[in-house]
Amino acid sequence: MLGQTLEPVQISDFWAAERQLRTVFPPSPLLSISPLDQKLGYPVYLKAESLLPSAAYKFRGATNKITTLMKEHGKDIRIVTASSGNHGMACALAANRLGIQAAVVVPVPTPQMKKDAIRALGADLLEIGETYDESFIAACELAEKEGRFYVHPVADRYTVAGQGTITLEILQQLPDVEQVIVPLGGGGLITGISFAMKQLRPSVKIVGVMPEGSAVYYHSRKAGKLLTLDKCASIADACVRKTGEEYLFPYIEANVDDIVTVTEDSIRQAVKTACLYGKLTLEGAAAMPLASLLEGKCQPCANTVLICSGGNIDQTVLEDCLKA
Repeated sequence: MLGQTLEPVQISDFWAAERQLRTVFPPSPLLSISPLDQKLGYPVYLKAESLLPSAAYKFRGATNKITTLMKEHGKDIRIVTASSGNHGMACALAANRLGIQAAVVVPVPTPQMKKDAIRALGADLLEIGETYDESFIAACELAEKEGRFYVHPVADRYTVAGQGTITLEILQQLPDVEQVIVPLGGGGLITGISFAMKQLRPSVKIVGVMPEGSAVYYHSRKAGKLLTLDKCASIADACVRKTGEEYLFPYIEANVDDIVTVTEDSIRQAVKTACLYGKLTLEGAAAMPLASLLEGKCQPCANTVLICSGGNIDQTVLEDCLKA
């Protein structure tokens, strides 16, 4: 597909991505919040990706990929992507800042605040399909029809490298890190974090967390092959996928130590706990690492980092979680 790079990821890609990203935004903070530690009964660190310019980690991969495309093909390129929301917002923001045209295809159920933000940033928004998988097909057709460069939300060498800059920051901010707990949806975030960490600090444990209602990589690991789910649904809309990515699955199997699932109730409780005690407003996917601790699916250890991947949550969903 025009624009997508499926070459093997190299550790040098992460350093190059960091150089590009540091001209755009500083590292996200790594927070130690005492009220949350008291609530849990042990300390944790929050990697607050929700405080990036697009309010989610996706801005890393989108900025790195689009900047790389412009260097290779010039400033007159047009891009298109499919997204459940956060990647679309990130692409729209990056394209807006770089002065290029972007089209974003999202599933109809995408949270309204994400759709409004994409439009406000000047991208052409197309609402097609009920799931990301259906939106992806439509975006690929648009890329082929109009000769646009496709910016894949997860399966791309330069997108993965952008997300993996989180590892470089963690190693600077917490050199003694022992465990990183990561939301797992499409797989780009955990692929970048785990690949870089296993190259640079292989002793650090990497755990992926998926919602029970959309746990394709969890079930694929058990089956020993990449599966496609019959159906999927979750309050963690950013992680809803029927199938995983062939490009990413081998990286996940090689570098992710464990994959666990969490219930919808525990995700809601985690959103509430993060807001009231962690002082961060998180969407469902971003709260899943905390949910895994609340549910006892992950065990705390010294210097555990939770990747708080994004804060783009609809008001009605947030209000529902606060009532949980």
